[in-house]
Amino acid sequence: MVLTRTRTESSIDDPVTKRQKTESGGMWVYDVNKNSHLKGRRRFKADLQDLEVLCAAEYEAHGLRLKTIGAGEDDGSFVVGIENKQGKPVMEVSFLISDTSEYPKSHSLFCHSLDPDISSRLEAVLESVVDQPARPMKDMVDSFFSSVAAAVAPKAPIQVRSDSEGEDDEDDDSDTFDYDYMEDDDVGAVSVEPKAVLSLLQTNFVDTVGSSFQPGLTRISGGDDFVLSVSVPVISLAQSIPPRALMAWDRRLLSESQHLVLLISGFRGIYPVLENDGTYTQPAQKISATLSFKVGLSPRYKPGNEQAREAVRKHGLIVADAEDEYREQLEKAALEKEYEYYDDEDNQEYMEPAVEQPVVEEEEPDPERFDRFSLSSSLESLLDQAFLRVVQYRRKFGLGWAGAEVLYHETEKLQQTPEDVLAASFQVVTAADKEEAQLSRTLTLPHDPLAGLSKGEPINLPLTAFSYLIRRLTLCTKYCIVCHNKLNTDYEALKPYVCDSKLCSYQYYSMNRGPSLEYEIIHNTKTVDLLVSLAYVSAAEGSMEDPLPVGMGLRVQHPGVVPVGQFVAPNRGYVAPGTGALAPVDPIGPETPARPGVDGLVDFDTLNIVQVLDTLPPIEVMKKHLLKKVQVGKSKPKLKDLDPNLLPAAWLLLRWIVCSCTALIEEITDPNELIQDLDMNWKQFRLTVGAPDAEAKFKHAVQDAANKDLNAQNYPVLYAFHGSPLKNWHSIVRHGLWYRQITHGRAYGNGVYLAKDAQTSMGHYAVASRTAWKHSASCPSNCVALAEVVNRPQEFVSSSPYFVIADTTWIVCRYLLIKGITQPEDAFTNKPAPTPSATATGPIRYVSIDPLHKTVVSGKTIQIPDPTHQLESVLQQRQADVLENILDEEDMAIFSLDPTAESQSQSQSKGKGKQAVNGHYDGDHDYMDIDDDDDYLDDWNHDADYVQRALETFMPPPFESTNGASMALQKELRLMLKEQDNAKSLKELGWYMPPELLGDNLYQWIVEMHSFDPDIPIAQDLRKNNINSIIFEIRFPPTFPIAPPFFRIITPRFLPFIHGGGGHVTGGGSICMDLLTSNGWLPSYTIPAVLMQIKLAISNLEPRPARLSSQWRTPYTVSESLAGFKRAAATHNWTVPEGLDRLVR
Repeated sequence: MVLTRTRTESSIDDPVTKRQKTESGGMWVYDVNKNSHLKGRRRFKADLQDLEVLCAAEYEAHGLRLKTIGAGEDDGSFVVGIENKQGKPVMEVSFLISDTSEYPKSHSLFCHSLDPDISSRLEAVLESVVDQPARPMKDMVDSFFSSVAAAVAPKAPIQVRSDSEGEDDEDDDSDTFDYDYMEDDDVGAVSVEPKAVLSLLQTNFVDTVGSSFQPGLTRISGGDDFVLSVSVPVISLAQSIPPRALMAWDRRLLSESQHLVLLISGFRGIYPVLENDGTYTQPAQKISATLSFKVGLSPRYKPGNEQAREAVRKHGLIVADAEDEYREQLEKAALEKEYEYYDDEDNQEYMEPAVEQPVVEEEEPDPERFDRFSLSSSLESLLDQAFLRVVQYRRKFGLGWAGAEVLYHETEKLQQTPEDVLAASFQVVTAADKEEAQLSRTLTLPHDPLAGLSKGEPINLPLTAFSYLIRRLTLCTKYCIVCHNKLNTDYEALKPYVCDSKLCSYQYYSMNRGPSLEYEIIHNTKTVDLLVSLAYVSAAEGSMEDPLPVGMGLRVQHPGVVPVGQFVAPNRGYVAPGTGALAPVDPIGPETPARPGVDGLVDFDTLNIVQVLDTLPPIEVMKKHLLKKVQVGKSKPKLKDLDPNLLPAAWLLLRWIVCSCTALIEEITDPNELIQDLDMNWKQFRLTVGAPDAEAKFKHAVQDAANKDLNAQNYPVLYAFHGSPLKNWHSIVRHGLWYRQITHGRAYGNGVYLAKDAQTSMGHYAVASRTAWKHSASCPSNCVALAEVVNRPQEFVSSSPYFVIADTTWIVCRYLLIKGITQPEDAFTNKPAPTPSATATGPIRYVSIDPLHKTVVSGKTIQIPDPTHQLESVLQQRQADVLENILDEEDMAIFSLDPTAESQSQSQSKGKGKQAVNGHYDGDHDYMDIDDDDDYLDDWNHDADYVQRALETFMPPPFESTNGASMALQKELRLMLKEQDNAKSLKELGWYMPPELLGDNLYQWIVEMHSFDPDIPIAQDLRKNNINSIIFEIRFPPTFPIAPPFFRIITPRFLPFIHGGGGHVTGGGSICMDLLTSNGWLPSYTIPAVLMQIKLAISNLEPRPARLSSQWRTPYTVSESLAGFKRAAATHNWTVPEGLDRLVR
């Protein structure tokens, strides 16, 4: 590195400066190896002296200048002052070496700012210093300068498609930059934002705000790409979606003040990416821009930069290591002790285990977080798969949303052109639009930005996408949550559910398309425990009805003889007649007809569920497992890791029990919200069941009754109890109260039977169960519902001695009462509640009881809190929490732009001819030129001889192939070579596919990985040993792209983890990543994207950095690569792709 300085008398006389002086006169050279023979405190002092010399020489790096440097007050400390090239101070920082005796190999580094006020981005730079590896002071300062430059630098431009061609003006170079010194990774030299882009975004953003939505922009990938966001406060959704439905869909929606956020990514620096007809623009197609959508919740109108980047990231790493495995073994041993307490059937008290429980630390909520919720996966798949196609059909055929969706689904199903499908199904398509128009009279649907838009007008992408999202969210219970087709059922559930397709059922449960089981276990532990307990009793006593857990592809162990009376699937020959004991239609002897397969398992559809449920651990144990603290960057605990010996079918069955419950069941935790004067042995839950509009239908019936009856005006509703045997409640909480089965006779007519006296239901009809799930914490024995009904007893089927109501829309369940074992923490339910006065959300309101039809317990009138009070209080609190959005600098720059000003990006494009766009040249784009000559001068070069030597013992290519895989590989290969040819530099690309090694077999590729961050240990090892690249072999199976390819390193050999290595490389040279297994692989993944993730994994310094082995010249063999991959898969419970052994032999 050469630095220019002006010589002065003081500098000439300085002895250290004299040692740095060269014969060229005035040029001073910093020798990186001058002090390498020193160590400890002497090395520290010598390096500090050299940096003082560099400071006197006005040392510059990354667009910043070293203003001052000197020893600090404490031993091992030094102070650095930084300014920009114009002499403006940037910051002053104090560094501290933990122990100078360990410098520069194994010390720790700390720092803090001496300035009273710095930006949050500079604070993040300071916080990251502690994570930096030990290195010499000069490298330390260079790295810090790079981070500071990135934090204070202006943003990189977004490339915008111009609607007019610019004229040549070669003299226009007003925005070029001249640097005295610039390294190839200089991040401080970035041009300003082209106003043409901001003007275009401003137009779209203003229209979006006009629709009451809040747009935003977030930069990712170092500034060369971006994410658009659109959001709305969740509380505003309650104006169009019933609040109880929102809470039932996901309790998080109204649990705190937050925004529903849509993130749109995949622009790859281009905007706009859509033509007026909804297809991708030509520049977007050239760089393979593909829009992707993420739906989630955030406290702000958009998540933070890091959170947005993490949300749109396509690949992830599982970073469990040997230390984690050792810790998990200890936890498993403690868990086994805990199991002993739950499995002790003689211990009737179900005592808590005497093991010490870990203290769960409360984490500070992240105000910039982006949280997924129960419908995120379904909505994202809809947007990714159908949104653009639906927009295209709307623009082309003039359809509405509903008609275009029908056309899209029919086109996909019939695999015909949309023109042919529309011609054959025109009536069906137009009828869908008419039906939605009729529906919009009773539902509040969002504004349609495409309505009335002429074909020549551009599409406002963020507004259109978000409006479509809100529309589908509003109508989500009318569509299958998996295939997104309209549900053709008379019954509409409170929560979104699946159609009757077994494939949809399989995906719903196996691919986690429904509510988050983990969230429910953590936040609604007792509700989950209750659901499992009810399902167990229902199955054990033969009362389980549709929906049944069949069609899910569950494989379980053979249960042996099935006890008489337990539920079995219909094809086993048993039925649940609904009265008395279970009677077999075709009794089976001791031998069961199911035969185990080659895996020793049988189809669950042919067996009972009781035995599978008995293998599940207690719900509280699951909660403790999920709440285990993990290090930053490591995967959160998964249920399947709790007990590796537990079959996956057990977890799927648990997911089915929780996710198939379409009711909202909430434990009442506030004593003031309990029903007063009720037997203290009955635990109380809130219960909501039925369609989202059930509440509206009920209110309409109440209002209609008030118009007909003066007494109903004073007392609009009645309250009554419904008791039923415990075995029936698994179905009741899914379907509501109905009366298609006759259990206790119908002496007073057909309808739902309700009793005004709780003792009637509790004592006679709520028959206790004779079975119980052995791990149940509540052990329910009896169950009763308290329902609200329309006060028109004269129109009931019968009003004495019981209410018999035929119209179920006149009944709304409000409370679920459970009798069972009460836990110590529920002590408030075991004693009389305090005299109610007010809750945390305001004064308590009680229901006015009609004196003609009092609700009593053994003749004593009870007080019932108004069931709408709690919900109204939540809505008022959420409304009060709404704050005005405070825009960040990026969004403020868009809204404050003067649209009449001349576009800076247009002026710069004049005279430039064809411009580079991500390595592609296109005359329709404005582009801010940055001098990248250094990138080409210092580019990586392919060493053909090195690669050929590594392949001398190379194994033959795979021998299996299919037409489908060959076509996919041809396309993938063309994209790989195209991206390689169009890259601005190979160093920036980071990988290289040697064209001379492309043989006649598509199923075997050779790829070099190179140009790692020079500061990480693996890059230093490669440079030290003069190794040009890491050589990979990629072998593709005949089932590609459905199945993942096999990646392995050929050379050099890495240091194994057990010997201190890292970088997620197995001992055999394969990569320890879940996305290369059947669990994490998706057919949409591209090889360049996977290579990027592998490079990130190798570069990852946690838990330990990757290093080369002392035997690095010894290449990996295929057998040890396969063995290492299988070991990693077994350790993490990943599924090895089928046919892997044949692929590598």
